[in-house]
Amino acid sequence: MDDRLQMSGTPLPPFEGVLTAEHETLVADIRDQWMRDGLSTRPVDRGEAERAVREMYALVGLEPPLLKVWVDSPPGCFPMVSALGGSIVRCGHFENRLKECLEGRLRDRLGQRLLDRLRCQLRARLWEPLWGQLRAQLRGQLLSQLGDRAGSDPSRYVWGAKDIWRDAYWIAFYTSALRVAGAGSDERLDALAEVTRRLGWWIPLAGAVVMSGRPVAIRRDGDLRLHCENGPALSWPDGHTLYAWHGTRVPKWVIEAPNCEAIAAEKDAEVRRCAIESLGWDRYVAETGLPLVASAEDPRDPALTLALYEVPEEVLGEPARVLLRVGDPTGPGGSRGRAGLVVPVETATPLEASEWDHLRLS
Repeated sequence: MDDRLQMSGTPLPPFEGVLTAEHETLVADIRDQWMRDGLSTRPVDRGEAERAVREMYALVGLEPPLLKVWVDSPPGCFPMVSALGGSIVRCGHFENRLKECLEGRLRDRLGQRLLDRLRCQLRARLWEPLWGQLRAQLRGQLLSQLGDRAGSDPSRYVWGAKDIWRDAYWIAFYTSALRVAGAGSDERLDALAEVTRRLGWWIPLAGAVVMSGRPVAIRRDGDLRLHCENGPALSWPDGHTLYAWHGTRVPKWVIEAPNCEAIAAEKDAEVRRCAIESLGWDRYVAETGLPLVASAEDPRDPALTLALYEVPEEVLGEPARVLLRVGDPTGPGGSRGRAGLVVPVETATPLEASEWDHLRLS
């Protein structure tokens, strides 16, 4: 089927410098499908995944892998690669050649000027979700966790690992570009896309492939950042977990057992901030005895009090103040002091602090 046809069979209009409504629908469908796959926690169909890998190897020009090794999480891949002692297939070389080929086809079809315009428009629609949310947030946090390990650890093989969080953006970009430009399909790109959709992480070796399943849970906040306030934000069947607080990777204790003693002992100011928020600013203020700067009736709700407290430099890494809205816990709505608004130390009064545009008190 001509790749200029949408699933409905309706031909796409030619690209003349601006994406049409039909183009926009196509690109959104491609983006949304990659997002669904990237956030999927469904068990992997191992048989279909292995078939897709065999086809991918053949298109790259390699012998199909005789040894297919499954693990339950990305970190589980690396010790297995080390044990196998195999040579990691430099898929990056193949990807670069493929991208060069696709760029040439698009340039021949559109010319450099239209291709540059198409590139900018597709990037604007695909970058934030597929790179920002998948690659930077999910993969980036996991890589950060793996990077905490010593250099001799098998996680040094991470550069050879491939996964949907890493590759969704560029595969979706070229899939969209080919279709919008009416430049046909590419079986190598399609084969790579199928493998990427069907697996968690995978590391191609000469004669073997190490593959992992998907996470069993991915939890995010309203701003689509990794976050869970009562457990791991990412978890896999083998028990590997990653904890995060509104996009910041944190130790387990920050989520499951926050306390003032651990907060005081923590060296990282950002982790301390997350731990205080997890504990609740109201408890932190009460248990550490932060000095009260001033208090005032809340003009938005006279039943509540605005209380501004001094936060020493050693707590958040710089001097600051925190504003709490507190009230009778037995009254309507109960106590509202758990969340706190951190404001500059120069903030003089509770009313001044309450006027900050980013007020997020509960």
